Amino acid sequence: MKNDQEFLSTSFYGKTLKNETVEKVKLFNSLGTRVHYIDYGCTILGIEIKDKSGHFKNIVLNLPDLSSYLRTNRRFAAIMGRYAGRIDGGKYTLNGESYELPTNSTGVALHSDPQGFDRRVWQRKDFVKKHSMGSVYSLFSPQGDQGHPGNLKVSVTYELMKNKNEFRIYYEASTDKATHVSLTNHAFFNLAGAGSKGLNSHSFQIKADAYLEMNDRKIPSGRVLPVQDTPLDFRRSKGISTFLNQPSSILGNPPEYDHTLSISQYSGKLKVVAKVKELESSRSMTIKTTEPGVQFFSGNGFNKTEVGGEGVAYDKFDGFALETFKFPDSPNHSHFPSSLITPEKPLKSKTFFLFDVE
Repeated sequence: MKNDQEFLSTSFYGKTLKNETVEKVKLFNSLGTRVHYIDYGCTILGIEIKDKSGHFKNIVLNLPDLSSYLRTNRRFAAIMGRYAGRIDGGKYTLNGESYELPTNSTGVALHSDPQGFDRRVWQRKDFVKKHSMGSVYSLFSPQGDQGHPGNLKVSVTYELMKNKNEFRIYYEASTDKATHVSLTNHAFFNLAGAGSKGLNSHSFQIKADAYLEMNDRKIPSGRVLPVQDTPLDFRRSKGISTFLNQPSSILGNPPEYDHTLSISQYSGKLKVVAKVKELESSRSMTIKTTEPGVQFFSGNGFNKTEVGGEGVAYDKFDGFALETFKFPDSPNHSHFPSSLITPEKPLKSKTFFLFDVE
């Protein structure tokens, strides 16, 4: 029988500009799968899974060292919070009080920039159980942090199953005052292996029958429209290369994916919402979540200015994201699934990733 050190190990990764120590955790399961992550932003450095020939590759886009993560604005596989996604004007009203959040140059609060949870060193407690191993990360966000009300206690658990290729993320948050919260991990994937070029060999299935109409600042209009007969209809598995070569009113000009899809028959219960396959390696990734929305993003911002851990500069469309979360700007749209938590109703959310060879 393996001892705990054969399933989980830790090592020094670096120090922040504030002299905070950052450690790296490595998880290993009985099938050879490995998951690496660091305390800074709860950032996932890699998920190594095998292909049809039994060869292992990391499928998560990543950076080579801590200093690169401290500089980047691309949020490589880090936790977004307090509010993942956009909030129009950085404003919302709750219980008669108005709250203002930091905004970017377009007047939008995006992923809680500039000091979101992805920019912080989290506290960590590792565990090895009978069927799994991982870490519980915790963070305290005081009243007024990022402009939001309420003292917030946040917990994110990373867990790799010992005898199956399943990586789980659990999100929890509690507050002493009503506040809005949306948490997600902003991982970019390429199932051919991080550093592989493009997404031409990938097919996507997303169980969403509607999408959020957006304005030119990618803020929801409030209308939730059917995906039928649009480039956002992934109810049946398909590739995206053709659509990325055809400008349209939905994908824009140049065309790109950065859209919120509304999960079909959302109930708040854990369910399969997406499956991605890569033809050449035969790797597949299935996503389960309790969240109402998935942000499908085709890696539009990569422009060869950042070199990944594999020594390859990432270019446009070299990775995709499927972020499970609350709808963007939901504090300003009462008919959207609620992102509100209260002392009596904390946040509990799950997103699981299942890997296979098909």
